[in-house]
Amino acid sequence: MWIETLTTENIHIADGIAPSPLVTTDKWGLIQSLHDLLCQREKITPELAAEIHKELLEREKLMSTGIGEQMAIPHAVIPGACRFMTEVAIIRQGMEFESLDATKAFIVVMLVAPKSALQEHLKVMATIAKVFYNAQTRQRVIAASDPTEALAAIRASV
Repeated sequence: MWIETLTTENIHIADGIAPSPLVTTDKWGLIQSLHDLLCQREKITPELAAEIHKELLEREKLMSTGIGEQMAIPHAVIPGACRFMTEVAIIRQGMEFESLDATKAFIVVMLVAPKSALQEHLKVMATIAKVFYNAQTRQRVIAASDPTEALAAIRASV
C-alpha cells in the first residue's frame, strides 16, 4: 500500500553536494522539512498540517522512530487524513536518529496514515521495515544517483 504512494516527487536525496530541500543538521530539522514538503506536495490545509506536525513531534518525543538497520520511520496517525501519505529522505552521510541499534539513519520514511486505517498502518510500517531490512536494497537506495533510481530499487524489492 505505501509503495503506491511513492513517486520521484516524494523521494529526496541529501548528498552534501547538490542543493536539497532537506534540513539534515538534526532529526528534528529533518522531520520538519519532510513535513513541510509533504504538506506542500499534498496541498494540505494549514489545520491538518498543524495536526500532522504535532503528532509527528509527540510520537518522536515518546520514543525515537529510528528502528535500526540505518533507517527511521517517523509516523503519525491522523483522524483528518483521508489517505496514506509518504515522504522519503535518503541521507548519504547518515544522521543521528537515536536508533535502537545506535546506527545512523540513512533512509528516513515519513508516513502519515488515516486513523480509520489503524490496522493497515501497522501493516504498512512492517512492509517498510521489511523492504529496508534487506541490506542489498538499503545499499542500492542509499547509493542511488537520483530519485528515479531509488524508486526503482525500492519497487524491485517488493
